[in-house]
Amino acid sequence: MILLALMGCEPEVQCDETTSCPFGQVCFEGECKEIPCATSEQCGMEEYCKDRTCLEGCAEDSDCYPGMECNVDARQCVDRGCRDTQLDCDFREYCNAANGECYDAGGYYCRSCSDETDCGGGGNLCVNFGGGYQYCGVECGTDTDCPAGFGCLPIGDFNGNIISYQCATYCWLYEGDDFPDGPPPRPAVEELTSPPTCLQEGA
Repeated sequence: MILLALMGCEPEVQCDETTSCPFGQVCFEGECKEIPCATSEQCGMEEYCKDRTCLEGCAEDSDCYPGMECNVDARQCVDRGCRDTQLDCDFREYCNAANGECYDAGGYYCRSCSDETDCGGGGNLCVNFGGGYQYCGVECGTDTDCPAGFGCLPIGDFNGNIISYQCATYCWLYEGDDFPDGPPPRPAVEELTSPPTCLQEGA
């Protein structure tokens, strides 16, 4: 009976300067003791590990939820704000990376037009997308010049020659407020197989 009792009694895991404890434990007075954390990954979201204890707040961005970042000085998770126009902002907005705020591009983007005079000049064109859809483009060099939801598209003349690049998109899909029954259908694919055309007479 005594032998069975001894076999069923397991001693505490021992440790010293040469024998370490398992991960998640620390050596205290020769015994391995459980600790709340060794790294912040063992803590919950918006918590970080310090002195083997999970504390509220953060030490780095990975301690925060997606879309937030760590204010290291305040040890607080805060809204990250925008960094990339196309990824972080809503339709027809630009990102001001200096303050992390998106702002409306406004102006001539997706403005209905009948000719270039409706688009403010300066290289902006009145673009015919087919299907009766005509909207102002805004001159650009690359996609990064355009607000969210827009691409820097090649614009051709009636002969198919590229004459300009303009920030443009399927503007009619975003006009639900102007159409009680929803936005009109987009043109058939075959109508958009060639670049949109400039409406400038004689171009």
